[in-house]
Amino acid sequence: MSASGVVRVILVCVLGLSLGESACAQDYPVKAIRLVLPFPPGGFTDVTARVLAQQLSERFGQPVIVDNKPGGGTVIGAEIVARAQPDGYTLLYTGGSTFTVNPVLIKNLPYDPLKSFTAVGVLGKTSIALLANPSVPANSIKELIALVLAKPGQYAYGSFGNGTTSHFAGEMFASTVGVKLLHVPYKGSAFSMNDLIGGQIPLSFDTIVVAAPQVRAGKIKAIAVTTQERSSLLPDVPTVAESGYPGFDLGTWVGLVAPAGTPDSVVKKLREELVKILALKGVRESFQAIGVEPARPDAEEFVKLVQSEIQRYSQIAKDANIKAD
Repeated sequence: MSASGVVRVILVCVLGLSLGESACAQDYPVKAIRLVLPFPPGGFTDVTARVLAQQLSERFGQPVIVDNKPGGGTVIGAEIVARAQPDGYTLLYTGGSTFTVNPVLIKNLPYDPLKSFTAVGVLGKTSIALLANPSVPANSIKELIALVLAKPGQYAYGSFGNGTTSHFAGEMFASTVGVKLLHVPYKGSAFSMNDLIGGQIPLSFDTIVVAAPQVRAGKIKAIAVTTQERSSLLPDVPTVAESGYPGFDLGTWVGLVAPAGTPDSVVKKLREELVKILALKGVRESFQAIGVEPARPDAEEFVKLVQSEIQRYSQIAKDANIKAD
């Protein structure tokens, strides 16, 4: 395509001129795509983002650039995309807390979790694990409950931050099983994990992605996972639900959105390509190797998930008096 042709297609897609949305989808993309990631490099969100970016780049014949914009509890990156031109060239790849926890805890959020974006869908899900230092004399939820009830006020759990998914998991667990646990927030998973291994805290809630290598090395033990299904990384670890608390289900996920107003045809093309990519054996294995289960992106399911989790997290926050720092 000539330079003038590229310019013409971009103008048509942005301004909605005579060629319409079908032309946008047919020619999209004609330039590099910016994949904004509101986390620092190295985490499971970053790893999976780069797998998807490479695959999309190969399929589209255009660069798909992962742009890490950490800070503000993902607000900085989310706001960049919410304010971006709705042409499909600036996308947001982020964890569910951007859409579900932030609206519950942050006043005057500079974006609306649904109105500011057009959903492509959820692309991956992972479990959160209830972890313990090996010195804790409990290997099941039943044993842990008995231990905590026998020594009230002596057991604390670490999370990777106040108001994070691990914090909500801890409070939901304590409320569900009827125990009191002291919350110790850390500035990131690495810090809480170090203290759990060192015995400074007896318990912790963390993603299976972070926990599994330490469990396998015998440095910590996993008592349960918080999702409905067991993790493929630690298949011998039971779920909270099957340990006597049916219906308990709290995990974390990553999803892709575009700015609100992005043409439906462009979003549809993105979704169709991602469905194909996430079905590839190599991609599935890359995700599962770090404890992330690939999902089939769907806009309606994304909206329903966000709405239901906002409602649930609002109740947990109210009951546990969880507030933003």
